[in-house]
Amino acid sequence: MSTSDYTPKAKAKGRAYWHWNTTKTKLDFPAVIVFCCFFFVFGFLFSSLRSQVSGVRQRGRQLLNSVEYELMGHGKTGDDSISVIPFQVISWRPRAFYFPKFATPEQCQHIINLAKPNLAPSKLALRKGESEYPQDVRTSMGTFLSVSDDPTGVLDAIEEKIAKATKLPRTHYELGQKYDSHLDAFPVEQYGPQKSQRGH
Repeated sequence: MSTSDYTPKAKAKGRAYWHWNTTKTKLDFPAVIVFCCFFFVFGFLFSSLRSQVSGVRQRGRQLLNSVEYELMGHGKTGDDSISVIPFQVISWRPRAFYFPKFATPEQCQHIINLAKPNLAPSKLALRKGESEYPQDVRTSMGTFLSVSDDPTGVLDAIEEKIAKATKLPRTHYELGQKYDSHLDAFPVEQYGPQKSQRGH
């Protein structure tokens, strides 16, 4: 713009623009303050609500643990006390539960010490014509333990706890019953097409 173009009208227009621009800048700052305050209040309320819900759950657990129950009469295989075994539902489908600290470190070490002397190479089902186990197919070692192998009662206590957690009796087989050695797969020529196989 030349000097000759600078008229009182242009001067007034420039002042109006400057005034509008500075007014806009002044309005932006309070808006930012309000915006920040809103999010601060929202975050504070959300955090407080979350802590309250967590506190209610914790108090609910404490109340559940402090409740006294009346015992009912029980049969020969029943218990004379109430059992509380903490667990977390990981998934309903597929069904999966987590039992924290189900066995103590001392119990686990006891089972390891009990099993070590009896560890033997894991076996495989031999195919027709095979006379020995392939050494590169399965290299693990394992053993079976029975409550009768442990005079200390550790295995007995763990088996009892498993029965209570799964709601299944400890004795799945009656005297004289058995399950012979078998393959965990279904040959197609004998059973027809299968959707899945556990192994061959």
